[in-house]
Amino acid sequence: MHTVRTLFDLAGGRALPEDEDGPARRVQLMLFAALATVVLAAIYGLAAGSAQAALAVANLYKLPMILVLSALSAVPAGLVAHKLSGATWRVTDLMLGLAAGNLAAALVLAVLAPIVALYYHTSGFLGGVLAMAACGIALVVGLAILARTVWRRVGREHLGLGLLIPGAVVVTMQLATLVQLIYVAAPIIPEVTVFDGGLDRVLR
Repeated sequence: MHTVRTLFDLAGGRALPEDEDGPARRVQLMLFAALATVVLAAIYGLAAGSAQAALAVANLYKLPMILVLSALSAVPAGLVAHKLSGATWRVTDLMLGLAAGNLAAALVLAVLAPIVALYYHTSGFLGGVLAMAACGIALVVGLAILARTVWRRVGREHLGLGLLIPGAVVVTMQLATLVQLIYVAAPIIPEVTVFDGGLDRVLR
């Protein structure tokens, strides 16, 4: 229960207590956050595909795969950017921010999952609209929590290129991978969307 409360604090971008901020505990929290992200994303995937049984079952692994693999793809680039930018703050602060952002985004998706499923079964077209809107809200919340978590952990004294470059690299890498993984895993919802064509269609 204590770890669950700490994960909610992490998802909310709050500062961790000093006794929760050791190196081993940070790694443990990142792993727990990844596991929670998998479960929450699967809940949304089930709701988003609930109009078709086969799609709902497939989404149980598609959504977690997309979120986790896109986050993992951003980690190496973030580590390199942190080193090359000459940053003097801990790189685990950036990784915790990434974990918090993805956890918050998945939490938003899971919270909105019931209304997405409801409208898929009771409306002719609003199910797809709400499914896409939920993803947009989750993306905005995730980015905001990532930025707030890193900002609070790193501190005002480190504001500059040494903070902005690694953060921008991590966000860019995850978003670029996320869009292409959605294309690989499509369909996720019954409707055809612009993301089903990958980054090529989005840019066009």
